[in-house]
Amino acid sequence: MSRLEALPPYLFSALDEAKRRRLDAGADVVDLGIGDPDRPTPAVLVRAMQEAVARPVHHRYPAQYGSVEFRRAVAGYMRDRFGVTVDPVSQVLALVGSKEGLGHLPLAFITEGDTALVPDLGYPVYGQATLLAGGSPRPFALRSQNAYLPDPRALAGMADDRTRLLFLNYPHNPTGAVADAGFWRRMREAVADTPVVLVNDAAYLEVSLDGSRPVSMLQGADLERERLVELHSLSKMFNMTGWRVGFAVGNAEVIARLGRVKESMDSGVFGAVQETAALALGNGREELLAKVMGAYAARRRVMLAALERAGYEVFPGGATFYLWVRVPGGESSMEFCSRALAEIDLVITPGNGFGPGGEGWFRISLTASDEAVAEGARRLEGWR
Repeated sequence: MSRLEALPPYLFSALDEAKRRRLDAGADVVDLGIGDPDRPTPAVLVRAMQEAVARPVHHRYPAQYGSVEFRRAVAGYMRDRFGVTVDPVSQVLALVGSKEGLGHLPLAFITEGDTALVPDLGYPVYGQATLLAGGSPRPFALRSQNAYLPDPRALAGMADDRTRLLFLNYPHNPTGAVADAGFWRRMREAVADTPVVLVNDAAYLEVSLDGSRPVSMLQGADLERERLVELHSLSKMFNMTGWRVGFAVGNAEVIARLGRVKESMDSGVFGAVQETAALALGNGREELLAKVMGAYAARRRVMLAALERAGYEVFPGGATFYLWVRVPGGESSMEFCSRALAEIDLVITPGNGFGPGGEGWFRISLTASDEAVAEGARRLEGWR
């Protein structure tokens, strides 16, 4: 069996086909499935991009590891937002979106027969990229009774001499769970004497809907000694999913190895995009973030009120733009979500798409228009 053939099937194919059939039949489908911001990139960033793209300097190959301007902007962001000091030359790497970095990390560290610890529940890319690199993903459980946080010592105990990577994702997709500074300290201590690289997929770090301040895995870390890397994305921060820009920050050796893989796989992030991203991370960042996140907080209130009135159990996560909801009754996640599409023309995501531990739950995305979220809430409230 080839590595490609070892990839699991796409669980949502049947649901996507059913959605297409409903749309073809003229149904008024409300899609609260995908996590793709519905609002445009802030106008100030679009104008900056329009100016940058006209400059001939950006019409040639970009700096492979990221422009000096962009990497300095990242270092400034990490310092101002989280109190984390990183060297922009050796500890910052521009990414073609954080998904690209996640996909390439196993190629940088895993050889045939090595393993990576991946969360169940979690983004499927962690395990898929491990398989494509010739390794074996070893899932560890995240469960609601533990607020979807693993026990750091138990997790470190799962590692052996062939374990190369440990993937975490906080704030957590799909549940909205968050990790505080104490968790990250215990997690770093648990793996300190192992060869494991600790990875945090921080794509949703700025999507805090309850007013709390985000916490980076790197806060308080010794990046000269600890093998840590955190991957960030501008996609969710500034409604820039289509721009494909993010960054990795962390231990210099880890960054260098990931950079070597990228040298063979891509030619860097378009220079005009990097220039615009540097502006987004700069002095006007707080105002831009507040405007982007305000829409999700309001939609969350609307949906939560409807779910509460209808008696749904919602996990109390305060981050990401998702709600994680328990399936009522004895149905499976897929049965419930398929019935929602068939009976009320509502697309929601079955929880087992993120791992076996998601069975019995479903995810609601708040990245549709205010009107669509309100209509989806109305349909869920009046239907069971």
